[in-house]
Amino acid sequence: MSRYADRIQGTDRLLRIRRIRKAVFAGIIALTLVLIFARLDSEGARIKPLFLPVNGIIELCLIMGFVSAIIGLFLRHLEIKHAPRDGQRYLMAKSSMARAIRTAGFAIGLAVALLLAVTPSLVATLFSDAPQVVQIDPRNREVVTFTSPDPLGVSFVTHATVVVTSGHALVTLTRNGVNVSMADLNATQRGTLDVEPRMWAASATWSLIFQNQVGNSTFLTFVLEKGVVPTLFSTVPFLLFLYGVTETSWWIVLRPVRDRTKSASLSVAANLDEDERVYDGTVQATNQGPEPEREIAPATVVASDSRPVNPASAPVSIPSPPISPRRAATAPAEPAPPPPRPVVRQPETPASLAKKAEGLAAAGNYEDALEAYESAIDIDRTYLPALLGRGSCLTRLNRKAEALEVYKGILRNDVRNFAAHRMIVRIYADERRWRECLEAVGELLRLRPNDPAALEMKGDALTNLGRRPEALAAYEEAAALDPKNGNLRQKIEEVRVDVPGLLSRALIASASGNYTQALSLFDDILEVEPSNVNALIGKAVAYRRSGKPQEAVNCLDLVLGVQPNNASALLNRGNILFAEGDLETALDAFDHLTQLYPNDEEAWAAQGDVLVKMGREDDALRAYTEALKRSPGDEGIQRRILELQAAKVDDSGIYQDLFGIKGIGKARAKALIDAGFKTAEDFAKATAKDLMSVKGITRKLADDLLEHFRASLAEAR
Repeated sequence: MSRYADRIQGTDRLLRIRRIRKAVFAGIIALTLVLIFARLDSEGARIKPLFLPVNGIIELCLIMGFVSAIIGLFLRHLEIKHAPRDGQRYLMAKSSMARAIRTAGFAIGLAVALLLAVTPSLVATLFSDAPQVVQIDPRNREVVTFTSPDPLGVSFVTHATVVVTSGHALVTLTRNGVNVSMADLNATQRGTLDVEPRMWAASATWSLIFQNQVGNSTFLTFVLEKGVVPTLFSTVPFLLFLYGVTETSWWIVLRPVRDRTKSASLSVAANLDEDERVYDGTVQATNQGPEPEREIAPATVVASDSRPVNPASAPVSIPSPPISPRRAATAPAEPAPPPPRPVVRQPETPASLAKKAEGLAAAGNYEDALEAYESAIDIDRTYLPALLGRGSCLTRLNRKAEALEVYKGILRNDVRNFAAHRMIVRIYADERRWRECLEAVGELLRLRPNDPAALEMKGDALTNLGRRPEALAAYEEAAALDPKNGNLRQKIEEVRVDVPGLLSRALIASASGNYTQALSLFDDILEVEPSNVNALIGKAVAYRRSGKPQEAVNCLDLVLGVQPNNASALLNRGNILFAEGDLETALDAFDHLTQLYPNDEEAWAAQGDVLVKMGREDDALRAYTEALKRSPGDEGIQRRILELQAAKVDDSGIYQDLFGIKGIGKARAKALIDAGFKTAEDFAKATAKDLMSVKGITRKLADDLLEHFRASLAEAR
């Protein structure tokens, strides 16, 4: 009977299509599994040791998924086409469109992300290893073994870069015990050995053999550079893009169906199957109570044309039973429902406010989190989680001075609070206040003498204070407690470098004119201490002396980024800009320097030189006077003052004649006099080409000068 009813209602075809879809999808899944096993077998997959390359699995799954999507959309179209009612077609089309647009957006977005040029390098950094330091005893060797690719075949080693910091090493690369390449490296030399530059061939065991060739210990650093399977950024995005285009096309095909059946879907039939239910948002359901029983009408129903009609095919009219007036009068009225009870809000507590603030801070909304923490503190000024959270938010908002006061206030009430001590240390380190940082670390170590992080921070503070032997001891103590920390091993190697000795050698080489050696030594220092101010300034001076002013300015900008008020950096930067003719920027640098260090006679003298070049003799004279006050016996400054005073006396002579010519100001007049044109005869004898060789003199000005002075000499005769 149910099959007959399905056939009558037209749902038998829907059931048949769904059974076909299940069978097809089951077959596709079985075929996909067979193809995956065949692909893994061809790529040498195994369980022990684990090697299951997922790149082939991803490609096959995407291809079969695309095929199944095409087949599924075709079958879904048949379902919609053979649905018996417009309401069903509307709901099926609407749900399919929503799912299609979400799927298309995700697939196309992921494809675009994978196709971006920066994506492979970003993904490769996730699999990259940190640099490893190897110490080789005299006439000994060390072997480092690694496998490539990884167990899932996603990343593989492309190159092995080896840098010998001291000594001499012979580096050999082997694959499954067979030599692949070799490099013989001395101190400071770098070698790159190709492992699998483009794509891995099969899982293999690789070894780097480091052999010490000298009688001293050799130190070297090696890095295994890794890449990611290239198919993830070519084939996979292409398949995802096809999938997204297919889903978008499906959405476009279904849109007319949805619009055509939307109006018909609002009329709801009396009897609907579960999967045929539609909803009309314009109809509000009311609670009618249980419906009274009704008597069934006679079997024969009379149609509008007075002919007997089969009751199975005609609608039946069932009259409602009459209600007697007495029953209606005596029926009790339904009691009105009680009004809803108002929701009583619980008062805020410090704990609830702190929990709310934690959620805001986790979402990055530090301003609102700070307000919530302060509200909790207003309720209970000693509530520790709120105080710590307030300090953390202030630190995140770069209000570190206020954060320090918060943490110090916590310590006044609880001197053993480890979290407050640790945050004070971090703030001092961020602001490079190394002396205060060292004192705070001392307090921290009194609470936990064996904390590796605190010992490492102590080493950082001592290193920046120049107390390298003590820093080495702190780093070694921390490494003994945390031997897996590769960062500590790197810092130990760096602090062992004799930075003062290298700096002395670099300065001597720069002073003697050996700029190549000096720059190399400065680079060695900066490799260990990137923010070493003395090395950066020395490197800038070497660049300037070797005729590379722009590189020198870049080094000084790095110094000013670390120490904005460094006098040497400001002075050298101003001198370089002055030599390059950038007078305005050089003057700004010297003005800033004289404001910061008013007793620096070199800054005042340099400011005067720039002002003279700009033709501002009065301002230059004031700057030289300030410099002479700081250094009364400086003969060079005295000579510059006398020259300026003598030039001012000459203002009544040739200067006045020059000022009378349109376009000639103090700067151009001084440039002409400095070029040797000091009398009217000098100008009358000159040619226009001679005058145009002076900076700022154009062809018109040269002609005006010649005409003026030749005319004046002719009148004098």
